[in-house]
Amino acid sequence: MPLVCQYSSKFSAFLFPLAFVVFLTAVIAGVWLVIGGGANSALMLVTALALLGLIVWVMLNLTTSYEFYADARQVVFCTKLGRWQRRVLVSRFDDAAAFTVKGIHNRARVQTWWEYQVVMLIKTGRLVEVSGRSAKSVHESNRLAEKLAAAVGCEYFPGQNEKTIQVAIAGEHPIFEYRDWNWGDVVREFGLPTLASLLFFFAIVAFIVALVVMLS
Repeated sequence: MPLVCQYSSKFSAFLFPLAFVVFLTAVIAGVWLVIGGGANSALMLVTALALLGLIVWVMLNLTTSYEFYADARQVVFCTKLGRWQRRVLVSRFDDAAAFTVKGIHNRARVQTWWEYQVVMLIKTGRLVEVSGRSAKSVHESNRLAEKLAAAVGCEYFPGQNEKTIQVAIAGEHPIFEYRDWNWGDVVREFGLPTLASLLFFFAIVAFIVALVVMLS
């Protein structure tokens, strides 16, 4: 059996806002049907409800993970959606240089907190996020990184509390630098979730405007 690390893609942040947009579209279609939209409004309503059901089903059934196969000495990215599965080779064990843990600084209004994520360094210098984010202490993520490094047979560098990382030197003898959080990290980590939030906001505005126009 492979060693499995659950992982959530940044693109999954778009699923809920997309479902919300489709839900608002269904409401608009329902109002249009009630005020006499006819066949077009009925078709729009049915299509929106069907699409909403599909998106919700995807949200409930989509799982992604990294799988470490000791027998084949491979790291595979696995996507499962219902009975459908797809596995993509990420790296061979011989191409992995090291494992470590990076910190992610979250902020919501006046509250701030850190999450930690295990990353794998490929000898080419590419960093691969191989675990989900954990709000627990850095030590727990360090234990997972150490376990993965032992399974793969490469170096392990313990992450530091409230620090993120960058690769100073890749190759056979990697070196990491542990540093404070900066605005470049904010863009890399939260760029897509921010776009998803903007989609959510503009959907509400468009919904209100559409209702006002239809009911005026």
